Amino acid sequence: MQQLPADETIRAALKKTHIRLHRQHELVVEFGVMSLKVTDLDVLLTHACEVVAEGMSTRFAKVLQPAEEGEGFILSHGVGWDASDIGQATVGADEASPAGYALATYRPVLSNHLGMEHRFRTPELLKKYGIERAINVPIRGVLSPFGVLEADSSDGEDFVESDLVFLEGISNVISMALERISAGADIPLPDPYSETLLNASPDWVEILTSSGEIEFMNETGLLFLATQLADVKGRRWQDLWPEESRSFVCEAMGKVSGGETARFEAYHPISADDPKWWDVTVAPILGADGKVERMIAVSRDITERHQYEAQLLSLIEAQNSKQNRSDLYLEEIHHRVKNSLHLVNTLLLLQANLTPDAAVKLQLETAAGRVVTIATVHERLYQAAEDQDLRARDYLNALLGDLGRALADRKIVLEADDFVLPPERMAPLGLVISELITNALKYGKGAIEVIVKHAGDHALLTVRDEGDGFPDNYPKPTGTGLGMRLVKSYSGYGSAAVAVDRQDSKSCIHVRFKL
Repeated sequence: MQQLPADETIRAALKKTHIRLHRQHELVVEFGVMSLKVTDLDVLLTHACEVVAEGMSTRFAKVLQPAEEGEGFILSHGVGWDASDIGQATVGADEASPAGYALATYRPVLSNHLGMEHRFRTPELLKKYGIERAINVPIRGVLSPFGVLEADSSDGEDFVESDLVFLEGISNVISMALERISAGADIPLPDPYSETLLNASPDWVEILTSSGEIEFMNETGLLFLATQLADVKGRRWQDLWPEESRSFVCEAMGKVSGGETARFEAYHPISADDPKWWDVTVAPILGADGKVERMIAVSRDITERHQYEAQLLSLIEAQNSKQNRSDLYLEEIHHRVKNSLHLVNTLLLLQANLTPDAAVKLQLETAAGRVVTIATVHERLYQAAEDQDLRARDYLNALLGDLGRALADRKIVLEADDFVLPPERMAPLGLVISELITNALKYGKGAIEVIVKHAGDHALLTVRDEGDGFPDNYPKPTGTGLGMRLVKSYSGYGSAAVAVDRQDSKSCIHVRFKL
């Protein structure tokens, strides 16, 4: 099969993402209109599963409800499952179950690696169908929690945060319909973008005119801005954002005016002492003539995630700055760095144990793991600091021994040219190699090969494992992408440093590293 050039591949991936987001938006609207007319709850819930499966491009979707007898949830409605399982199959309802945690905490749960999850056990039902990825979103009931809406996948691409927004939108429509049906109010409301639906969202939601003036803001947004709807209605949306973020806002509205969906991350503080970062999705609302009639903007608070990334990058930059100040104090600096990093690791893990939010807990544990890796590299650097003619092969042999003992339960094999490594490039080389090996341990399988070839003013680093290869959009991240940003930064070549070898029979990535 002919392979597309990299820029065409990226454009194709972006177009696919835009189409997916646009279709999800249409599906929420269509389901909202349908829900206002239906009076049969079984019909509503089965159709919800059909809509979720289409919007998530997956075969499996289901509604789980507390079992009438005994413990656990019963698979009450669904698509993709055997008919014998619907109405019969059960999963756990405790907090070690993804669905149980979602309902107990009223927080969504997203996992793209169920087989490697340490937060939860994988229900037997999901094992039976080979499910690898799942999103669970709680459904509010009239007087008590109603159940959980879940999308599952045994193949295909990872679920992302925008999928959570879509699933929560369907869940909110179900909750509205439950209230209407229970009250016997079968007269449909005229607008699928009703205030009740939008106010049910935990995100900051706004409805804008086609030119960007605010028509409606939900209660979450008004609470954040500490204002009333009358005070913001009619104002230009970009005027609510600080100057440094307005270019992102205006660019997004330009895309949406052309019928596309846009997504960006931007800064919008409550005050100087309370910074806030937001993941914003803006989508068009089309009229009967197919033209953009209005816009909907959904902003999700990602402040904690952004702060953890910034703190880690700041820590690395601070230590690199210390290294450059004076060679006379290099040994003492690295000794203190090692101690400081181990302290940071301990604090992150303590914070992870204290947080009730599973997503934040995972981010903290991931950050703690990276800090331990950095500490290992700095300790190796400290031990070799007096040797100004350090051989790359010797340094990497020792480093991979450290990493193998700390992180690996798989074989790591090194093949390296024997060249002198400049002292100031020892730590960056160790960090790049460490990140690539960590990725191979996390996502690959089998033995890991590390190949380092000297090429004049740079080295070519290759890491291979026996996995099934990288996703088509790699190294473009689906999550935060912090690890790959570290690799690009320390390589000395930025975005041009990383290349995935699609011709190799194994999972293979190359990185150019400046010496």
